[in-house]
Amino acid sequence: MKRFSSDWYWYYVINYTLVILIVFPIYWTFISSVKTPAELITNDPTYFPQTWTWKYYYQIWNYDLSATWQFNSDEFFAREKRSLKEALFNFFNPDESKSIGRAFWNSCFVSFGTILLTTIVCTFAGYALALLRGPFKNIIFLLIITPILFPGVSLLIPLYKILKDIGLLNNLYGLIFLHSTFMLPLGVFMMRNAFISIPSSLREVAILEGTSELQIILRVLLPLCIPGLLTVMVFAMYVSWNDYIFAYVFVTTGEREVLNVALAKIALGGNEFDMKWGSITAGSVISFIPIIIFYTFLQQYFVRGVTGSAVKE
Repeated sequence: MKRFSSDWYWYYVINYTLVILIVFPIYWTFISSVKTPAELITNDPTYFPQTWTWKYYYQIWNYDLSATWQFNSDEFFAREKRSLKEALFNFFNPDESKSIGRAFWNSCFVSFGTILLTTIVCTFAGYALALLRGPFKNIIFLLIITPILFPGVSLLIPLYKILKDIGLLNNLYGLIFLHSTFMLPLGVFMMRNAFISIPSSLREVAILEGTSELQIILRVLLPLCIPGLLTVMVFAMYVSWNDYIFAYVFVTTGEREVLNVALAKIALGGNEFDMKWGSITAGSVISFIPIIIFYTFLQQYFVRGVTGSAVKE
């Protein structure tokens, strides 16, 4: 593309426009979470806070989910003068503070479990479907990826019965099981293509040297599939962390609530004229942080994994 040509000009105009459209809602959520109530609820909104405040973050992190939101934030901070040491203790010990921090760590536990289970199952399934010989292998692969066509919401009733029968209803392990199940079609598809893209001669040489199938996967082929594997992990994190419907329907105990359900509970605690906008935006920013950090570290592998999974060599 020639510099300063019409194509070059439109390339940057379109891309900068898309960046602004994507980043601006995140920016607005953040600045809303650090504005004072007078700046936040006004007919003349500002695009940069005149006075910064972090009280909404402290307030929502120490909010008791079992109570009704009725206290005044100014009175709360005037009455509760907690040290940084206490705040850090409550952060890593959410059961002690009985706050939304408990829901945050529940979400972390479910996401980590989903990532772990998804990567293990998809790796072995992708390897088997790509390199092992067996009858009806292509038909099995098609049956595995077929659920991509169906929305998960349409399966709520049978899934509810299944979880109840196996004793995983109202359990975080049940959420891990569901999230991993719905990640399998995409994960198996990507890992199968990742293994297919590796020359089969590597496996044949390893077999001649007496290497077992497990060692071939872990020591020979898997290091070459790292981009695809990390891409599956990113998708698993995204699916699990952003889930609301399954977490709302299948987990009803307050101690096991995940972050998205807890934030919705706080939002629905008021009415359309009395929304806790500062606390909701602060909670939203907290929910952004893990997924942004996770994606930032794996971004280059994510792009390589997506493009690699789309091409069969």
